[in-house]
Amino acid sequence: MLRPLSRALLIAALSLGYVAWHGHWNDAFAKKHGGDDGGDDSGDDDSGDDGGDDSGGGDDKGGGDDCDDDSCGDDKDQPPVTSGGLFTMQTYPVNEIQRPLTMTQGITQIRAGLGTDLSAKGAFNTFGVNLEAQYGYSDNFTLIGGLTDAYNFKQFGFYFGFEGALAYDLLDIRVAANVHRNAIPEYQNFCSPAATNDPTDTLMDGTINGQATKVDTLVDPSRCATPMASLVNLPDGNYEAGGTQFSIDLGFPFRYAIKPQVAIVALQTLMSIDFNAVSRDHVISTPTMLTDTTTGVSEMVTINTATKNGAKPDLKPSIGIATNPVPQLSLVVFAQLRIPDFDTAAGAFQVPVTGRIEFSPSQKLDVGLEFTLLNVKPPTGQSPIDNRFLSLFMQSRFGK
Repeated sequence: MLRPLSRALLIAALSLGYVAWHGHWNDAFAKKHGGDDGGDDSGDDDSGDDGGDDSGGGDDKGGGDDCDDDSCGDDKDQPPVTSGGLFTMQTYPVNEIQRPLTMTQGITQIRAGLGTDLSAKGAFNTFGVNLEAQYGYSDNFTLIGGLTDAYNFKQFGFYFGFEGALAYDLLDIRVAANVHRNAIPEYQNFCSPAATNDPTDTLMDGTINGQATKVDTLVDPSRCATPMASLVNLPDGNYEAGGTQFSIDLGFPFRYAIKPQVAIVALQTLMSIDFNAVSRDHVISTPTMLTDTTTGVSEMVTINTATKNGAKPDLKPSIGIATNPVPQLSLVVFAQLRIPDFDTAAGAFQVPVTGRIEFSPSQKLDVGLEFTLLNVKPPTGQSPIDNRFLSLFMQSRFGK
């Protein structure tokens, strides 16, 4: 009873805190950008309208003291950054680093993606599709939602929430309700280096440390066709569905441009507050002494067992770097640390690293690729590049 109540109080406190800050920020923003000239919004409009009359010719091109060329009279030639950095579709930057963290009021962005498993032993065996959306409810408050899936829907996430500016274009708060589950990979022993006449590992039902699990029959590396070969324990391309959880995801998206073309990005996610426990959520790896069924030789091998995720928060901080070598091309690399149940002693760390390349031919369209190494800190015997995922995406913006 106390645990759900404490979570509810935490979520309510976060929401109320944001609403209070949001109102304070709006007032400060209005004063800063609406009162710089000593008047209200109408004063800015009057100064622009009167400029043509003061020139004596009634021509918009010669109206203002700051107009040095004909571009001042043509909306499409206005500078890309508008007052306060609030963009419209006509002024929305092609350069991703110059884009605001939140969508401008009235602008919607739709993202669709198609992905596939590219792991060493399971490439192109499974696929997934994503559909996500962002809508600018106000200039610094965005509604977010989407459906993501992978591994033939053995893994999915359905989320809805908001992202709002705490410090405009520098720091946001992101809160989303998320119904999700993870795919559980099946592992087998493989000979390394591989040969065409290597024996096949067959998984058999067994018990290790009192827990039912799949046990490998290929344990003795001397059975491999290549002399002096070793055994590696890798996902074989087959997946099972884990348990479904309901969580509140919390993040503080941060971006700081250290140079005009380079920025640090961080904390798109920080933690997930789980509301229920599941018995199968992620895999832990345990070195175990087993006996080969053919030779009778005992060897130390890795056993991967699906384990639970309790009704406790999970730690999920992220950090990366973004760069725009040319305005139309964006390169982003970011890593995330995942620690289920905040249990730093459980040995269940995962560190996925994603590289994204994005091309923006116009203000309304982006196309790109994301390549993810699912765990660059894998169990002993696996390489950081063995488990991979690739996705192709397209996103489009429309609105005012």
